[in-house]
Amino acid sequence: MTPRGVPGEGLTGNTPRARRTGAIAGVLSLTALAALAGCSGPGGNGSATDNSGLSSRSDSASAAPPGKYRNLPEPCGAVSSTTLHQLLPNSQDYDGQATPTFDTDRRVGCKWSGAVTSGNRYLHIDFERVVSYDPAVSDEDKAAQEYEQMAAAAHIPAESPTPGGTSGQSPAPSQRPTAGGSATPSQPSSSPSPSSASASASTAPDTAPRRVGGIGDEAFLNDAVMTQGSGVHRDVTVVFRAANVLVTIEFSQWSTNAAVTPPSVDLQLGAHGLAQELARKIEE
Repeated sequence: MTPRGVPGEGLTGNTPRARRTGAIAGVLSLTALAALAGCSGPGGNGSATDNSGLSSRSDSASAAPPGKYRNLPEPCGAVSSTTLHQLLPNSQDYDGQATPTFDTDRRVGCKWSGAVTSGNRYLHIDFERVVSYDPAVSDEDKAAQEYEQMAAAAHIPAESPTPGGTSGQSPAPSQRPTAGGSATPSQPSSSPSPSSASASASTAPDTAPRRVGGIGDEAFLNDAVMTQGSGVHRDVTVVFRAANVLVTIEFSQWSTNAAVTPPSVDLQLGAHGLAQELARKIEE
């Protein structure tokens, strides 16, 4: 017997109550799907929000500052004509010869030569603009690292504070400026005293590898004598750093007579004075 009411209503679930129950269940299902989509999509509370936070933190980290100097001097024009004539008094070509490099924006150099009594002199300068490819290391810090590597290779003693509180850098060689502004060795007295021998020994140039002051941010000097065949040569090298630029000066003199050693004081004073000149040139 058919139940009372609309025929077939109890069997098919098509009662008003059933229809309301089905509609509510559908709305709840759609709400649940929307909530899941919100958790996994942009703007939700899932992994996308976490990644966004990480990205913001990484973007806020600033890279190390670039180097102070972006350009290098023209090498063969970096040394004044007056200085070249003083260092190489009998050169046949004061224009110099540029040294070949792979990237003139990063490294340049020039060399000159000239005759002296019983031999020849050679001058070579090299500029290197250091660039750090590590965003955490500045160009200047990278240049300082390379400078210390060069000092270690030349067996330059490490810099250490002195009892007076200053750095362990040696002063410039004994010198007095000429009218042209360059330095020349101090001349001995025409009437030496009985103690002139000891005084001369105490004022003799220091030939030990050492750090020197008054040039750029830091500098060192190396003085070496070598005998080759029937001749002997002295090589004085000054290396200094000016911010992110490294400069190397090689001032050499060859003697064709192995019994005559080229004078240290002339080469040291020449290289040291030229280093000061080039340091000012870089700052221009």
